Amino acid sequence: MSFSNNAFFLLKDYSESAFIIDIQGTILEANSVVISRFFNDLGDVHGMNVFDLISNVFHEPELAVSRKAMVDKVVSTGQYHIFDDESLGRVLRNSIYPIKNSEGNTARLLIIVQDITAQVLAEKQARKTEGVYKALIDAIPGSVFVLDKECLIHSSNDFAIELFSDHTGKIQHNDFFDLIFEEDRENLKEKLTELFNSGFIEADEVRMHTHGNRKRYDWFSINAQRAVIGTNEYLVLVCIDINRQKHDEARLIGYRKWMVMAMESGNTGLWDWNVKTDEALWSNKIWDLYGIKKVSGQHPSFKLWETSVHPDDKEAVIGALKQAVKLLADLNIEYRVVHPNGSISWVLVNGKPVFNSRGEAHRYCGIVIDITDQKQLGEEIHLTRELLNQALEKLHIGWFHTSLKDYSTIRTLEHARIFGYDTLNSDWSLSEFFKHIDIEDRERVQKQLFDSIANHKDFIVECQIRKADGEKRRIWASASLQYDKDGNVTHILGIVQDITDRLS
Repeated sequence: MSFSNNAFFLLKDYSESAFIIDIQGTILEANSVVISRFFNDLGDVHGMNVFDLISNVFHEPELAVSRKAMVDKVVSTGQYHIFDDESLGRVLRNSIYPIKNSEGNTARLLIIVQDITAQVLAEKQARKTEGVYKALIDAIPGSVFVLDKECLIHSSNDFAIELFSDHTGKIQHNDFFDLIFEEDRENLKEKLTELFNSGFIEADEVRMHTHGNRKRYDWFSINAQRAVIGTNEYLVLVCIDINRQKHDEARLIGYRKWMVMAMESGNTGLWDWNVKTDEALWSNKIWDLYGIKKVSGQHPSFKLWETSVHPDDKEAVIGALKQAVKLLADLNIEYRVVHPNGSISWVLVNGKPVFNSRGEAHRYCGIVIDITDQKQLGEEIHLTRELLNQALEKLHIGWFHTSLKDYSTIRTLEHARIFGYDTLNSDWSLSEFFKHIDIEDRERVQKQLFDSIANHKDFIVECQIRKADGEKRRIWASASLQYDKDGNVTHILGIVQDITDRLS
Protein backbone atom coordinates (compact mmCIF):
# COMPACT_ATOMS: atom_id res chain seq x y z
CA MET A 1 0.00 0.00 0.00
CA SER A 2 1.45 3.33 -1.07
CA PHE A 3 0.46 6.10 1.37
CA SER A 4 2.33 9.30 2.27
CA ASN A 5 2.01 11.30 5.49
CA ASN A 6 0.90 14.27 3.40
CA ALA A 7 -2.04 12.19 2.10
CA PHE A 8 -3.23 11.63 5.66
CA PHE A 9 -5.19 14.89 5.52
CA LEU A 10 -7.87 12.80 3.69
CA LEU A 11 -8.52 11.02 7.00
CA LYS A 12 -8.41 14.12 9.22
CA ASP A 13 -12.21 14.47 9.18
CA TYR A 14 -12.95 10.71 8.98
CA SER A 15 -15.71 9.73 11.44
CA GLU A 16 -13.67 6.85 12.90
CA SER A 17 -10.23 6.74 14.55
CA ALA A 18 -7.30 6.70 12.08
CA PHE A 19 -3.57 7.04 12.74
CA ILE A 20 -0.15 6.11 11.29
CA ILE A 21 2.66 4.50 13.26
CA ASP A 22 6.15 3.31 12.41
CA ILE A 23 7.05 -0.34 12.89
CA GLN A 24 8.15 0.36 16.51
CA GLY A 25 4.71 1.81 17.33
CA THR A 26 5.56 5.55 17.34
CA ILE A 27 2.53 7.66 16.37
CA LEU A 28 3.40 9.73 13.28
CA GLU A 29 -0.07 11.02 12.39
CA ALA A 30 -3.49 10.87 14.11
CA ASN A 31 -6.85 12.36 13.25
CA SER A 32 -9.00 14.31 15.70
CA VAL A 33 -11.23 11.30 16.48
CA VAL A 34 -8.26 9.32 17.86
CA ILE A 35 -7.25 12.16 20.13
CA SER A 36 -10.79 12.91 21.39
CA ARG A 37 -11.87 9.26 21.78
CA PHE A 38 -8.74 7.73 23.30
CA PHE A 39 -6.23 10.40 24.30
CA ASN A 40 -8.24 13.49 25.27
CA ASP A 41 -6.24 13.93 28.49
CA LEU A 42 -2.87 13.82 26.74
CA GLY A 43 -3.17 16.61 24.18
CA ASP A 44 -0.82 16.04 21.24
CA VAL A 45 0.07 12.34 20.85
CA HIS A 46 2.54 12.68 17.96
CA GLY A 47 5.82 10.96 18.81
CA MET A 48 4.31 8.80 21.57
CA ASN A 49 4.47 5.02 21.44
CA VAL A 50 1.00 3.53 21.01
CA PHE A 51 1.90 0.30 22.86
CA ASP A 52 3.15 2.28 25.88
CA LEU A 53 -0.03 4.35 25.88
CA ILE A 54 -2.21 1.24 25.87
CA SER A 55 -0.20 -0.33 28.67
CA ASN A 56 0.34 2.73 30.92
CA VAL A 57 -2.64 5.00 30.19
CA PHE A 58 -5.33 2.39 29.55
CA HIS A 59 -3.67 0.00 32.02
CA GLU A 60 -4.12 -2.94 29.67
CA PRO A 61 -0.66 -4.47 29.23
CA GLU A 62 -2.06 -7.69 27.78
CA LEU A 63 -3.91 -5.70 25.12
CA ALA A 64 -0.65 -3.83 24.30
CA VAL A 65 1.15 -7.17 23.79
CA SER A 66 -1.62 -8.54 21.53
CA ARG A 67 -1.72 -5.30 19.48
CA LYS A 68 2.07 -5.41 18.98
CA ALA A 69 1.80 -9.05 17.84
CA MET A 70 -0.80 -8.03 15.23
CA VAL A 71 1.45 -5.17 14.00
CA ASP A 72 4.47 -7.50 13.81
CA LYS A 73 2.41 -9.95 11.78
CA VAL A 74 1.47 -7.26 9.23
CA VAL A 75 5.11 -6.07 9.04
CA SER A 76 6.44 -9.61 8.50
CA THR A 77 3.83 -10.69 5.94
CA GLY A 78 3.20 -7.39 4.20
CA GLN A 79 -0.52 -8.26 4.25
CA TYR A 80 -3.28 -6.19 5.87
CA HIS A 81 -5.14 -7.64 8.85
CA ILE A 82 -8.67 -6.94 10.23
CA PHE A 83 -9.92 -8.19 13.58
CA ASP A 84 -12.54 -7.40 16.27
CA ASP A 85 -12.11 -7.26 20.03
CA GLU A 86 -13.68 -5.72 23.12
CA SER A 87 -12.04 -2.87 25.04
CA LEU A 88 -13.42 -0.59 27.74
CA GLY A 89 -16.92 -2.03 27.26
CA ARG A 90 -16.92 -1.36 23.52
CA VAL A 91 -16.52 -3.64 20.51
CA LEU A 92 -13.81 -2.32 18.17
CA ARG A 93 -12.95 -3.36 14.62
CA ASN A 94 -9.23 -2.86 13.97
CA SER A 95 -7.89 -2.62 10.42
CA ILE A 96 -4.07 -2.56 10.00
CA TYR A 97 -2.68 -1.72 6.54
CA PRO A 98 1.03 -1.85 5.64
CA ILE A 99 2.57 1.29 4.03
CA LYS A 100 5.60 0.27 2.01
CA ASN A 101 8.69 2.28 1.05
CA SER A 102 10.32 2.43 -2.38
CA GLU A 103 12.15 -0.85 -1.70
CA GLY A 104 8.82 -2.62 -1.07
CA ASN A 105 9.36 -3.04 2.66
CA THR A 106 6.79 -2.10 5.28
CA ALA A 107 8.00 1.09 6.93
CA ARG A 108 4.79 2.45 8.43
CA LEU A 109 1.27 1.21 9.19
CA LEU A 110 -2.13 2.85 8.79
CA ILE A 111 -4.51 1.81 11.58
CA ILE A 112 -8.27 2.47 11.48
CA VAL A 113 -10.32 1.67 14.59
CA GLN A 114 -14.12 1.55 14.18
CA ASP A 115 -16.51 1.42 17.13
CA ILE A 116 -19.03 -1.29 16.08
CA THR A 117 -20.67 -1.70 19.50
CA ALA A 118 -24.09 -0.55 18.25
CA GLN A 119 -23.83 -2.79 15.21
CA VAL A 120 -22.96 -5.84 17.31
CA LEU A 121 -25.83 -5.13 19.72
CA ALA A 122 -28.21 -4.78 16.77
CA GLU A 123 -26.99 -8.10 15.36
CA LYS A 124 -27.50 -9.78 18.75
CA GLN A 125 -31.02 -8.35 18.96
CA ALA A 126 -31.72 -9.51 15.41
CA ARG A 127 -30.55 -13.03 16.30
CA LYS A 128 -32.76 -12.98 19.42
CA THR A 129 -35.75 -11.83 17.36
CA GLU A 130 -34.98 -14.48 14.77
CA GLY A 131 -34.91 -17.10 17.55
CA VAL A 132 -38.38 -16.06 18.75
CA TYR A 133 -39.66 -16.03 15.18
CA LYS A 134 -38.24 -19.51 14.53
CA ALA A 135 -39.73 -20.87 17.77
CA LEU A 136 -43.10 -19.47 16.68
CA ILE A 137 -43.14 -21.09 13.26
CA ASP A 138 -41.70 -24.35 14.65
CA ALA A 139 -44.68 -24.48 17.06
CA ILE A 140 -47.08 -24.68 14.13
CA PRO A 141 -48.12 -28.32 13.47
CA GLY A 142 -47.48 -28.04 9.77
CA SER A 143 -44.92 -26.92 7.21
CA VAL A 144 -44.39 -23.16 7.28
CA PHE A 145 -42.88 -21.18 4.40
CA VAL A 146 -42.16 -17.45 4.17
CA LEU A 147 -42.19 -16.37 0.50
CA ASP A 148 -40.99 -13.14 -1.08
CA LYS A 149 -42.83 -11.41 -3.94
CA GLU A 150 -41.21 -13.77 -6.46
CA CYS A 151 -42.61 -16.69 -4.42
CA LEU A 152 -39.06 -17.79 -3.60
CA ILE A 153 -38.62 -19.38 -0.18
CA HIS A 154 -37.21 -16.77 2.21
CA SER A 155 -37.32 -19.10 5.23
CA SER A 156 -39.11 -22.20 6.52
CA ASN A 157 -39.53 -24.18 9.72
CA ASP A 158 -37.82 -27.47 10.57
CA PHE A 159 -40.98 -29.43 9.77
CA ALA A 160 -40.96 -28.08 6.19
CA ILE A 161 -37.27 -28.83 5.70
CA GLU A 162 -37.73 -32.40 6.95
CA LEU A 163 -40.76 -33.03 4.73
CA PHE A 164 -39.89 -31.23 1.50
CA SER A 165 -36.09 -31.33 1.23
CA ASP A 166 -34.40 -33.87 -1.04
CA HIS A 167 -31.66 -36.33 -0.11
CA THR A 168 -29.19 -33.43 0.27
CA GLY A 169 -31.36 -31.83 2.97
CA LYS A 170 -32.19 -28.82 0.78
CA ILE A 171 -35.25 -27.54 -1.07
CA GLN A 172 -34.10 -27.25 -4.66
CA HIS A 173 -33.86 -23.74 -6.17
CA ASN A 174 -35.88 -22.28 -3.25
CA ASP A 175 -38.79 -22.08 -5.70
CA PHE A 176 -41.98 -22.84 -3.78
CA PHE A 177 -43.89 -23.78 -6.94
CA ASP A 178 -41.28 -26.48 -7.61
CA LEU A 179 -42.97 -28.35 -4.74
CA ILE A 180 -46.47 -28.06 -6.23
CA PHE A 181 -47.93 -30.74 -8.48
CA GLU A 182 -47.84 -29.33 -12.02
CA GLU A 183 -51.62 -29.41 -12.58
CA ASP A 184 -52.21 -27.31 -9.44
CA ARG A 185 -49.51 -24.66 -9.99
CA GLU A 186 -51.27 -22.12 -12.20
CA ASN A 187 -54.35 -21.86 -10.00
CA LEU A 188 -52.26 -21.46 -6.85
CA LYS A 189 -50.03 -18.83 -8.51
CA GLU A 190 -53.09 -16.73 -9.32
CA LYS A 191 -54.37 -16.95 -5.74
CA LEU A 192 -51.04 -16.07 -4.12
CA THR A 193 -50.47 -13.17 -6.54
CA GLU A 194 -53.92 -11.84 -5.68
CA LEU A 195 -53.15 -12.31 -2.00
CA PHE A 196 -50.08 -10.06 -2.27
CA ASN A 197 -52.36 -7.37 -3.69
CA SER A 198 -55.38 -7.83 -1.40
CA GLY A 199 -53.94 -9.12 1.88
CA PHE A 200 -56.94 -11.39 2.39
CA ILE A 201 -56.43 -14.84 3.92
CA GLU A 202 -56.81 -17.65 1.42
CA ALA A 203 -56.99 -21.42 1.74
CA ASP A 204 -56.68 -24.04 -0.95
CA GLU A 205 -56.07 -27.76 -1.28
CA VAL A 206 -53.19 -28.71 -3.55
CA ARG A 207 -50.97 -31.67 -4.28
CA MET A 208 -47.31 -31.32 -3.29
CA HIS A 209 -44.16 -33.35 -3.90
CA THR A 210 -42.41 -34.44 -0.70
CA HIS A 211 -38.77 -35.47 -0.12
CA GLY A 212 -37.81 -34.23 -3.60
CA ASN A 213 -39.74 -37.09 -5.23
CA ARG A 214 -41.29 -35.83 -8.48
CA LYS A 215 -43.11 -39.12 -9.12
CA ARG A 216 -45.50 -38.93 -6.19
CA TYR A 217 -47.53 -36.33 -4.32
CA ASP A 218 -49.49 -35.83 -1.11
CA TRP A 219 -52.45 -33.56 -0.43
CA PHE A 220 -52.00 -30.39 1.63
CA SER A 221 -54.23 -27.53 2.70
CA ILE A 222 -52.36 -24.25 2.14
CA ASN A 223 -53.32 -21.34 4.38
CA ALA A 224 -51.69 -18.03 3.45
CA GLN A 225 -51.55 -14.50 4.79
CA ARG A 226 -49.65 -11.40 3.76
CA ALA A 227 -47.17 -10.11 6.36
CA VAL A 228 -44.78 -7.17 6.60
CA ILE A 229 -41.41 -8.17 8.06
CA GLY A 230 -39.12 -5.18 8.48
CA THR A 231 -39.84 -3.05 5.42
CA ASN A 232 -40.57 -5.94 3.07
CA GLU A 233 -43.80 -7.76 2.25
CA TYR A 234 -43.94 -11.53 2.43
CA LEU A 235 -46.48 -14.32 2.34
CA VAL A 236 -46.59 -16.67 5.32
CA LEU A 237 -47.89 -20.09 4.25
CA VAL A 238 -48.93 -22.94 6.52
CA CYS A 239 -49.15 -26.26 4.65
CA ILE A 240 -51.19 -28.80 6.61
CA ASP A 241 -51.05 -32.46 5.61
CA ILE A 242 -54.58 -33.59 4.70
CA ASN A 243 -53.45 -36.70 2.83
CA ARG A 244 -55.05 -39.03 5.35
CA GLN A 245 -58.32 -37.13 5.15
CA LYS A 246 -58.21 -37.37 1.37
CA HIS A 247 -57.75 -41.14 1.55
CA ASP A 248 -60.57 -41.34 4.07
CA GLU A 249 -62.78 -39.54 1.57
CA ALA A 250 -61.73 -42.00 -1.13
CA ARG A 251 -62.51 -44.90 1.18
CA LEU A 252 -65.96 -43.47 1.88
CA ILE A 253 -66.60 -43.37 -1.86
CA GLY A 254 -65.66 -47.05 -1.80
CA TYR A 255 -68.56 -47.62 0.59
CA ARG A 256 -70.83 -47.10 -2.43
CA LYS A 257 -70.45 -43.31 -2.24
CA TRP A 258 -72.75 -43.04 0.78
CA MET A 259 -70.72 -40.20 2.24
CA VAL A 260 -69.13 -37.29 0.43
CA MET A 261 -67.19 -35.02 2.78
CA ALA A 262 -64.63 -32.32 2.28
CA MET A 263 -62.45 -31.10 5.09
CA GLU A 264 -61.04 -27.65 4.78
CA SER A 265 -58.31 -26.23 6.95
CA GLY A 266 -57.89 -22.52 6.80
CA ASN A 267 -59.30 -21.08 10.01
CA THR A 268 -55.88 -20.68 11.57
CA GLY A 269 -54.62 -18.17 14.14
CA LEU A 270 -51.27 -17.46 15.81
CA TRP A 271 -50.76 -16.51 19.45
CA ASP A 272 -48.00 -15.52 21.85
CA TRP A 273 -48.48 -15.55 25.63
CA ASN A 274 -46.24 -14.27 28.45
CA VAL A 275 -46.85 -16.69 31.31
CA LYS A 276 -45.45 -14.30 33.96
CA THR A 277 -47.27 -11.07 32.99
CA ASP A 278 -50.32 -12.66 31.27
CA GLU A 279 -49.78 -10.32 28.30
CA ALA A 280 -50.64 -11.92 24.97
CA LEU A 281 -50.65 -11.28 21.25
CA TRP A 282 -53.35 -12.76 19.00
CA SER A 283 -53.61 -12.62 15.23
CA ASN A 284 -56.89 -11.21 13.89
CA LYS A 285 -58.31 -14.67 13.09
CA ILE A 286 -58.03 -15.88 16.69
CA TRP A 287 -60.82 -13.57 17.86
CA ASP A 288 -63.21 -15.32 15.44
CA LEU A 289 -61.91 -18.78 16.37
CA TYR A 290 -62.39 -18.07 20.08
CA GLY A 291 -65.80 -16.53 19.44
CA ILE A 292 -64.76 -13.31 21.20
CA LYS A 293 -65.89 -9.97 19.80
CA LYS A 294 -63.24 -7.26 19.67
CA VAL A 295 -64.04 -4.40 22.04
CA SER A 296 -62.08 -1.16 22.29
CA GLY A 297 -59.69 -1.30 25.25
CA GLN A 298 -59.95 -5.10 25.57
CA HIS A 299 -56.61 -6.88 25.19
CA PRO A 300 -55.72 -10.56 24.75
CA SER A 301 -54.98 -12.39 28.00
CA PHE A 302 -55.31 -15.76 29.70
CA LYS A 303 -58.50 -14.64 31.46
CA LEU A 304 -60.04 -13.48 28.19
CA TRP A 305 -59.12 -16.77 26.49
CA GLU A 306 -60.68 -18.64 29.42
CA THR A 307 -64.08 -17.15 28.53
CA SER A 308 -63.94 -18.89 25.12
CA VAL A 309 -63.89 -22.43 26.56
CA HIS A 310 -67.15 -24.38 26.63
CA PRO A 311 -68.35 -24.67 30.27
CA ASP A 312 -68.30 -28.49 30.10
CA ASP A 313 -64.67 -28.49 28.86
CA LYS A 314 -63.29 -25.67 31.00
CA GLU A 315 -62.00 -27.60 34.02
CA ALA A 316 -60.21 -30.27 31.97
CA VAL A 317 -58.77 -27.83 29.40
CA ILE A 318 -57.45 -25.28 31.89
CA GLY A 319 -56.04 -28.08 34.05
CA ALA A 320 -54.21 -29.56 31.06
CA LEU A 321 -52.82 -26.14 30.08
CA LYS A 322 -51.55 -25.35 33.58
CA GLN A 323 -49.94 -28.78 33.84
CA ALA A 324 -48.15 -28.27 30.51
CA VAL A 325 -46.86 -24.86 31.65
CA LYS A 326 -45.69 -26.34 34.95
CA LEU A 327 -43.72 -29.06 33.11
CA LEU A 328 -42.65 -26.72 30.25
CA ALA A 329 -44.24 -29.26 27.90
CA ASP A 330 -45.76 -28.75 24.47
CA LEU A 331 -49.46 -27.83 24.33
CA ASN A 332 -51.88 -29.94 22.34
CA ILE A 333 -55.45 -29.27 23.52
CA GLU A 334 -58.81 -29.81 21.79
CA TYR A 335 -61.94 -28.16 23.16
CA ARG A 336 -65.28 -26.63 22.22
CA VAL A 337 -65.94 -22.92 21.73
CA VAL A 338 -69.31 -21.26 22.25
CA HIS A 339 -69.85 -18.37 19.83
CA PRO A 340 -72.01 -15.28 20.56
CA ASN A 341 -74.79 -16.63 18.32
CA GLY A 342 -74.89 -19.87 20.34
CA SER A 343 -73.14 -22.05 17.76
CA ILE A 344 -70.40 -24.43 18.92
CA SER A 345 -67.14 -25.23 17.15
CA TRP A 346 -64.08 -27.34 17.94
CA VAL A 347 -60.54 -25.91 18.00
CA LEU A 348 -57.07 -27.37 18.43
CA VAL A 349 -54.63 -25.22 20.44
CA ASN A 350 -51.03 -26.20 19.80
CA GLY A 351 -47.98 -24.45 21.24
CA LYS A 352 -44.42 -24.66 22.49
CA PRO A 353 -42.45 -22.95 25.29
CA VAL A 354 -39.93 -20.32 24.15
CA PHE A 355 -36.64 -20.56 26.06
CA ASN A 356 -34.25 -17.63 26.58
CA SER A 357 -30.44 -17.80 26.82
CA ARG A 358 -30.69 -18.75 30.52
CA GLY A 359 -32.94 -21.70 29.79
CA GLU A 360 -36.02 -19.96 31.18
CA ALA A 361 -39.39 -20.20 29.47
CA HIS A 362 -41.66 -17.31 30.41
CA ARG A 363 -43.48 -17.37 27.09
CA TYR A 364 -45.48 -19.79 24.95
CA CYS A 365 -46.36 -19.33 21.31
CA GLY A 366 -48.38 -21.44 18.90
CA ILE A 367 -51.39 -21.85 16.67
CA VAL A 368 -55.18 -22.32 16.86
CA ILE A 369 -56.91 -24.41 14.19
CA ASP A 370 -60.64 -24.93 13.61
CA ILE A 371 -61.15 -28.72 13.59
CA THR A 372 -64.96 -28.71 13.59
CA ASP A 373 -65.17 -30.36 10.16
CA GLN A 374 -62.76 -33.14 11.19
CA LYS A 375 -64.80 -33.85 14.34
CA GLN A 376 -68.06 -33.98 12.39
CA LEU A 377 -66.51 -36.20 9.72
CA GLY A 378 -65.39 -38.74 12.33
CA GLU A 379 -68.85 -38.83 13.88
CA GLU A 380 -70.57 -39.25 10.51
CA ILE A 381 -68.21 -42.03 9.42
CA HIS A 382 -69.01 -43.86 12.64
CA LEU A 383 -72.76 -43.32 12.18
CA THR A 384 -72.66 -44.47 8.53
CA ARG A 385 -70.87 -47.68 9.50
CA GLU A 386 -73.41 -48.36 12.22
CA LEU A 387 -76.33 -47.88 9.81
CA LEU A 388 -74.64 -50.08 7.20
CA ASN A 389 -74.06 -52.85 9.73
CA GLN A 390 -77.68 -52.75 10.87
CA ALA A 391 -79.00 -52.91 7.31
CA LEU A 392 -76.76 -55.83 6.34
CA GLU A 393 -77.60 -57.73 9.52
CA LYS A 394 -81.33 -57.50 8.79
CA LEU A 395 -80.64 -59.02 5.36
CA HIS A 396 -78.39 -61.70 6.95
CA ILE A 397 -75.44 -60.45 4.93
CA GLY A 398 -71.97 -60.37 6.46
CA TRP A 399 -69.51 -57.57 5.65
CA PHE A 400 -65.69 -57.88 5.64
CA HIS A 401 -62.64 -55.72 4.89
CA THR A 402 -59.33 -57.57 4.39
CA SER A 403 -55.82 -56.07 4.18
CA LEU A 404 -53.58 -57.64 1.54
CA LYS A 405 -50.51 -56.56 3.50
CA ASP A 406 -50.99 -58.95 6.44
CA TYR A 407 -54.39 -60.51 5.49
CA SER A 408 -55.95 -59.25 8.71
CA THR A 409 -59.71 -58.79 8.47
CA ILE A 410 -62.36 -56.55 9.96
CA ARG A 411 -65.86 -58.13 9.84
CA THR A 412 -69.37 -57.76 11.18
CA LEU A 413 -71.10 -60.04 13.70
CA GLU A 414 -73.37 -61.43 10.94
CA HIS A 415 -70.24 -62.50 9.01
CA ALA A 416 -69.02 -64.36 12.09
CA ARG A 417 -72.42 -66.10 12.51
CA ILE A 418 -72.39 -67.32 8.90
CA PHE A 419 -69.18 -69.20 9.73
CA GLY A 420 -70.54 -70.54 13.02
CA TYR A 421 -69.31 -68.04 15.61
CA ASP A 422 -71.57 -66.21 18.05
CA THR A 423 -69.09 -63.40 18.82
CA LEU A 424 -66.27 -61.47 17.16
CA ASN A 425 -63.76 -62.71 19.73
CA SER A 426 -62.32 -65.38 17.42
CA ASP A 427 -59.33 -64.36 15.29
CA TRP A 428 -60.13 -64.07 11.61
CA SER A 429 -57.98 -63.64 8.52
CA LEU A 430 -57.89 -64.71 4.89
CA SER A 431 -56.24 -67.99 5.87
CA GLU A 432 -59.05 -68.70 8.34
CA PHE A 433 -61.54 -68.09 5.54
CA PHE A 434 -59.80 -70.67 3.33
CA LYS A 435 -59.77 -73.22 6.21
CA HIS A 436 -63.56 -73.03 6.42
CA ILE A 437 -64.02 -73.73 2.68
CA ASP A 438 -64.79 -77.35 1.93
CA ILE A 439 -61.70 -79.21 0.71
CA GLU A 440 -63.33 -79.89 -2.68
CA ASP A 441 -63.81 -76.16 -3.37
CA ARG A 442 -60.79 -74.70 -1.61
CA GLU A 443 -58.24 -74.77 -4.44
CA ARG A 444 -60.76 -73.34 -6.94
CA VAL A 445 -61.72 -70.45 -4.63
CA GLN A 446 -58.09 -69.63 -3.82
CA LYS A 447 -57.16 -69.52 -7.52
CA GLN A 448 -60.21 -67.44 -8.42
CA LEU A 449 -59.47 -64.89 -5.67
CA PHE A 450 -55.77 -64.43 -6.45
CA ASP A 451 -56.44 -64.29 -10.21
CA SER A 452 -58.93 -61.49 -9.53
CA ILE A 453 -56.33 -59.56 -7.53
CA ALA A 454 -53.65 -60.05 -10.19
CA ASN A 455 -56.01 -58.95 -12.99
CA HIS A 456 -57.61 -56.10 -10.98
CA LYS A 457 -61.10 -57.58 -11.30
CA ASP A 458 -63.95 -57.88 -8.82
CA PHE A 459 -64.50 -61.28 -7.20
CA ILE A 460 -67.72 -63.36 -7.10
CA VAL A 461 -67.86 -66.99 -5.97
CA GLU A 462 -70.15 -69.71 -4.64
CA CYS A 463 -68.74 -72.54 -2.57
CA GLN A 464 -69.35 -75.00 0.26
CA ILE A 465 -68.06 -74.20 3.75
CA ARG A 466 -67.90 -76.00 7.07
CA LYS A 467 -69.03 -73.93 10.01
CA ALA A 468 -67.17 -73.96 13.32
CA ASP A 469 -69.29 -76.90 14.52
CA GLY A 470 -68.64 -78.89 11.29
CA GLU A 471 -72.04 -78.24 9.66
CA LYS A 472 -71.88 -77.91 5.87
CA ARG A 473 -73.39 -74.79 4.31
CA ARG A 474 -73.25 -73.07 0.92
CA ILE A 475 -72.33 -69.41 0.64
CA TRP A 476 -72.22 -66.69 -1.98
CA ALA A 477 -69.46 -64.04 -1.70
CA SER A 478 -68.81 -60.85 -3.65
CA ALA A 479 -65.86 -58.47 -3.21
CA SER A 480 -64.32 -55.41 -4.86
CA LEU A 481 -60.69 -54.34 -4.79
CA GLN A 482 -59.40 -51.11 -3.24
CA TYR A 483 -56.31 -49.25 -4.46
CA ASP A 484 -53.80 -46.69 -3.22
CA LYS A 485 -52.92 -43.55 -5.20
CA ASP A 486 -50.19 -45.46 -7.07
CA GLY A 487 -52.70 -48.00 -8.39
CA ASN A 488 -51.65 -50.87 -6.13
CA VAL A 489 -54.32 -53.20 -4.67
CA THR A 490 -54.32 -52.78 -0.88
CA HIS A 491 -57.64 -54.21 0.44
CA ILE A 492 -60.60 -56.41 -0.42
CA LEU A 493 -64.03 -55.08 0.55
CA GLY A 494 -66.98 -57.41 0.25
CA ILE A 495 -70.04 -59.25 1.52
CA VAL A 496 -70.97 -62.90 2.15
CA GLN A 497 -74.38 -64.59 2.40
CA ASP A 498 -75.57 -68.08 3.36
CA ILE A 499 -77.65 -69.34 0.37
CA THR A 500 -78.13 -72.98 1.53
CA ASP A 501 -81.83 -72.64 2.30
CA ARG A 502 -82.47 -70.69 -0.89
CA LEU A 503 -81.04 -73.55 -3.02
CA SER A 504 -83.15 -76.16 -1.25
